[in-house]
Amino acid sequence: MARAPADQFLKQAPHVSESDRAIIRLLQEDGRRPFVQIARETGLAEKTVRNRVRNLLDDDIIQIAAVTNPQALGYLASALLGITTDPAVPASDIALSLLEIESVDYVVVATGRYGIFAELICRDRETLQAVIENEIGRVPGIAGIESYPYLQIHYQLARFHAAQSKTTSELGVRPRALTDTDRAIIQALSIDGRTPLQTIADDLSISESQVRNRVGDMVDAGVMNVMAIVNPMSVEYGTVAWVAIKVGEGQQVSLVASALADLSRITYVAICAGRFDIFAEVMCTSEEELLAVMDEDIRMMAGVHRAEASIYQHLHYKRLTPIRDEKG
Repeated sequence: MARAPADQFLKQAPHVSESDRAIIRLLQEDGRRPFVQIARETGLAEKTVRNRVRNLLDDDIIQIAAVTNPQALGYLASALLGITTDPAVPASDIALSLLEIESVDYVVVATGRYGIFAELICRDRETLQAVIENEIGRVPGIAGIESYPYLQIHYQLARFHAAQSKTTSELGVRPRALTDTDRAIIQALSIDGRTPLQTIADDLSISESQVRNRVGDMVDAGVMNVMAIVNPMSVEYGTVAWVAIKVGEGQQVSLVASALADLSRITYVAICAGRFDIFAEVMCTSEEELLAVMDEDIRMMAGVHRAEASIYQHLHYKRLTPIRDEKG
């Protein structure tokens, strides 16, 4: 098995127009939303919507795809790397070198304990370790690497607007058991979230209604979302942070992770091995908002012994495509 070729990383484009932001927000709610409906809801002409969506896609501002647990796409080993750097080498240059590594899907230049965070998504733990030793460890300017293997990607919510005020209906994506057919549907939609369901049905030799029902069931159950993926720093979320959390002795890590997932502005929760037990991503519009989340929500939470925030300076990430056979 080999990973599919890497796509372009989504650009950090802070000057997206208000009209484009409105379109992105609607496509984040439903990446398969008809253009005529988007036109009606934004007051734009349907042709204008089509052209703007095409431009956003061509310019790597958005991608429309299924968001799901990486295991559904064949990736069984993940880790967040906290990287310290040589002050003589610009962190932005090191980040660009990391972007060339195929297994890296997420790179952040940040403040705090680590100058760079990089997320690895690999086929298995053997591959993950080989990437760290043979590729990342050889990048010029890296002074040290601390690996936090994911024991579980507990929660992810790429609908950033929904994260600002969560409701019980907004489950985010959480791990679930999948059938082979469900996994095949997710993989098809991870390549192009607007693929006609009839095309997927023909490829799987099942009916279009079966595909439609399975997609609806998986979305309702929080197994996946089909949506526009966008760099949050391209829209209104200019203050994003990784929060590293150490859980207190005698506390159950999974319970703390679930409590974090319920908080507004939390978009990602990973349970890890290593110095910290949990990494959570916090999506805010200002530093004042981040301070409030840290002081009033996270640090006051039962079971949280220590929490450190590292604010993003630059963020690069791409969607995952399925692992495929080398012959494929």
